[in-house]
Amino acid sequence: MNVNKLIRMANQIAANFEYGADQAKATASVADHLRRFWTPEMRAEIIEYVDGGGTGLNPIAALAVAKLAEETPRAFRAT
Repeated sequence: MNVNKLIRMANQIAANFEYGADQAKATASVADHLRRFWTPEMRAEIIEYVDGGGTGLNPIAALAVAKLAEETPRAFRAT
């Protein structure tokens, strides 16, 4: 999938889950949404993009992707 579309989608999801000053709750909600509704390939692609220095995610989306990266063994990421 086009990484720009993934970025746009992740940012939209983050905007819907922003809870004011509760960044931890918003980050957890976005990460949960990505786990539940994105395919493993989509998650792997955005993780690899961010790991490679990619930008464009809003702060909540970036934290959620970082959380997913911590949970995802390298063997299951896109190559």
